[in-house]
Amino acid sequence: MTTSELKGLIEDIIELHPRTIVFSGGEPLVRPDIGELIAFANHRKVNTCLTSNGTMITDETAAMLASTGIGVVNISIEGTREAHDALRGRGNYDKALLALENLRSHKIETTIATMVCKLNFSVLAEVMELAARFGVTTVKFQPFSDIFLNDKSCSSRFLCEEKARGDILRSIEKVIELSRKYRISTNPAAYLRNIPAYLTGTRRRDTGAQCSALWASCPISSGGDIHLCWVLSEIVIGNCKDKKITQIWGSAAHELLRGSVLKDKCSGCLMSCYDTQYGVDSIPEMIALKAQKIKQPKFYKRQYFRAYQYAQYLFKKTFNTLVRLNNPLKKNKKPASRVLEEIRAAKEFLRKQIH
Repeated sequence: MTTSELKGLIEDIIELHPRTIVFSGGEPLVRPDIGELIAFANHRKVNTCLTSNGTMITDETAAMLASTGIGVVNISIEGTREAHDALRGRGNYDKALLALENLRSHKIETTIATMVCKLNFSVLAEVMELAARFGVTTVKFQPFSDIFLNDKSCSSRFLCEEKARGDILRSIEKVIELSRKYRISTNPAAYLRNIPAYLTGTRRRDTGAQCSALWASCPISSGGDIHLCWVLSEIVIGNCKDKKITQIWGSAAHELLRGSVLKDKCSGCLMSCYDTQYGVDSIPEMIALKAQKIKQPKFYKRQYFRAYQYAQYLFKKTFNTLVRLNNPLKKNKKPASRVLEEIRAAKEFLRKQIH
């Protein structure tokens, strides 16, 4: 999508009053206009996050990101140098650490994302030690999923045998211990303790009925396709080049697709984006873990942006409700034939998506 198309998309997204717009990839820094897009969103009082592998974040790039008003930058780190470079290419561990240093020098809050798999489950504690060293506020762990592979036959390289389940759990317990020691936020403990069973294929199938992904997030591909969630990437609700996202999100077709997924299409993934479906840790513990974030320069700005978007949402909803109540004769009363036509169109859309 072009710069102007993406700016138009951001303007439309703002009508939905999002908590955060995340610029991810692939590697979003390969776009020469990424700074312009982040600044565009921030100027409209929307929190922004950028996810990166860290290989392109020089001091100059970090200075550019700081100038955009970026809220948080998330760097992927997979453990020790050996584990990281085995997964991401030789020399990239040092580049990721340099990215953390450059971001810190420009007072940009950083978080870390780690994919847990056969090659690194034994060195997860190293990630927490790095986070403490560089002043990282949050570390998110997520088990390997084959949705990130072009060749699904390679999955065995990353998944674990059942006999490794105990070793993975011990590594996870060390992560939880270090999270409390360094006051670094991470996934809910219940989520983390599900990772060993997930990686070894011994976790029972979950319907995912409690997952908030279908309502709380709106993944959009580089080509403009809008998905229900990243895991169900084969299901496309529509394309924002053809129609505004505000017309697609919450439409009859969208609601039907949500219903079909809740019924039988969600396997209950462990994507870290949706880890709160496993509950949250105790309130005193959560407050203690927030200590690092409160110290960040842009913490209160982010809270203001979040409150601003929520207030806008409530104002619009209240205003529209009052208009309907005060003008009962102006309600949009569609003829029955029109309603049936829309239902048939939505059903046809759903049939094409699932077949």
